[in-house]
Amino acid sequence: MSKYLCEILESELFSKPWPMLVNGKFIEGDKYTAPQACKECSSKECLSSKESPFHCSKGLESHSITLGEASLVVIGIDNKNKSKRFKGVNFSLEIFNKWISRVSILNESFEKESLKEKSETLHHFHDPVKWAEQIRINSEKLISNVDGTDFKEKFEKSSGELKAIYQSSKMLVDSIKMIDVFFNPESASYGRSVKTNIYKIFDKVQSIIYFSEGKKYNKKFLLSGNSFKEVYVHESFTIIPLTLIHNALKYSRTREIEIEINDDSNGVDVKVSSIGPIINEQEKLKIFEKGYRGKYASRLHHDGAGIGLHVANHVANAHGFTINVTSTSLGYDIEKMSMAENIFSFTIPANGV
Repeated sequence: MSKYLCEILESELFSKPWPMLVNGKFIEGDKYTAPQACKECSSKECLSSKESPFHCSKGLESHSITLGEASLVVIGIDNKNKSKRFKGVNFSLEIFNKWISRVSILNESFEKESLKEKSETLHHFHDPVKWAEQIRINSEKLISNVDGTDFKEKFEKSSGELKAIYQSSKMLVDSIKMIDVFFNPESASYGRSVKTNIYKIFDKVQSIIYFSEGKKYNKKFLLSGNSFKEVYVHESFTIIPLTLIHNALKYSRTREIEIEINDDSNGVDVKVSSIGPIINEQEKLKIFEKGYRGKYASRLHHDGAGIGLHVANHVANAHGFTINVTSTSLGYDIEKMSMAENIFSFTIPANGV
């Protein structure tokens, strides 16, 4: 829900017949006021319940709905007048649904206007992206002239200055692409598709991350597998290896991070494995949501805004596959955190995009 819509609901510009909680914040109704029991309630059972309608321990009913990124809960309902201690709110589900339809239309208008403003802002990045991309292309050509059997070996033998130029330009280009997809998910499928060897993409990305951050934190990337297939992918695809490898680097509590890529009849299988804090079932559903950070995210790494996996998920959708998450407990703790083998995996369809 747009922050502007929340402000309007708090004001008198838009009718709100019933008392409600919007993202946990209490807003009084225009027609019905909340029972004193709701005003004095400290447990807020209605906020944690996944049921709608929900009946709390005080005998009152609530109805909840999610609008965009916000939760809205109408509280204090007592249609059957079972609670004699206080006067409850009268409620009609039919009227509520009509009201929600009006709110949704208003919220969509705000979201469209917000997206338009963000898109206009991103337009100013157009030239810097072109310049950064040109620097990346030329630095990659210089690296290709260095002796070596593959990109990784050539990169390792390059001068520190050349490595820094290539790393910075590549990270800048991919970061701006990530911002673009964040604001406009459809852009994940923009641009021409390119026939690419997935193994080589991961090899390049892990080399960049290793020399830019991995070496500093004493991390080691182990790239293995048997993959020779080339598939068509969008230009946005590199966001996925960038995100998964970088996340593993940030949250791994051991030195080694494994990247395994193999061909099979369905396409190309990819797995990124690391040892870190266990990801519980609830978190598995939330880690791809915009702005969500895991239970130990802030403790292990101060930066981050819950953008990477959200954007990577959009890119995966644009390529017709799903990023899967498994977290298997290892039965021991590190720094009071339960450790697990965390695996992010996916299969790129053989026919590509």
